[in-house]
Amino acid sequence: MDIFSILVIWTLALTAAIVLALAGYLVPVAYYLYRTSVHLTNLVGGLKAIRGNAAPLAGHLTNLGGGLTVLRDELLAVDSRLGDATEILSK
Repeated sequence: MDIFSILVIWTLALTAAIVLALAGYLVPVAYYLYRTSVHLTNLVGGLKAIRGNAAPLAGHLTNLGGGLTVLRDELLAVDSRLGDATEILSK
């Protein structure tokens, strides 16, 4: 066996070792990236469902806000009248 054959064998062996070492790191990375994509797909589906379920709430919340504004105004009027009654009764 001459030196050229020995160098070719060593080069191929080292190349195979480097490729296997890289594959040892890259295969788990690819696996976890795949799992992450599955989880993100599920998350996007859930967020779309939430958006669809929450869309009708906008009108209800607007109505509720208007009702609360009216209630606040009525309570302020009652508070004003109670203040007047307090002044009259305290004389």
